[in-house]
Amino acid sequence: MESKQIEAMPACKGCSATVHVTPEEIAKLFGETLKVRNLKLTTEEEYDRRIAICDGCKDYQFGTTCRFCGCLMAIKAKLTAARCPAPQGSRW
Repeated sequence: MESKQIEAMPACKGCSATVHVTPEEIAKLFGETLKVRNLKLTTEEEYDRRIAICDGCKDYQFGTTCRFCGCLMAIKAKLTAARCPAPQGSRW
C-alpha cells in the first residue's frame, strides 16, 4: 500500500494579512450574538486559560483567528460548550 503524506494546510482560506478584526469589532459582534442567543459562558479564568493556549498555537492567525475553523477565538473561547478545533484533538 502506498503511503501518502498529508501536506501542511495553507493559511485559513478566508483570511489573509489584509483581513483583520479589531478588538472593538469583536466585542460588537459578540454583544450582538448575546442579544439573540442564550449562551452559556465560561468563567473569566477559563477564558484566559483558553486564550493563552491559542496565543501559543502556531495555527492562531493574526491574533484573532483559528486556521482550522476560521473562528474568532476571542468569541469561541468564551463559549462553555466550544472546543479547540485542532484536528489532533482539542487543546482546551
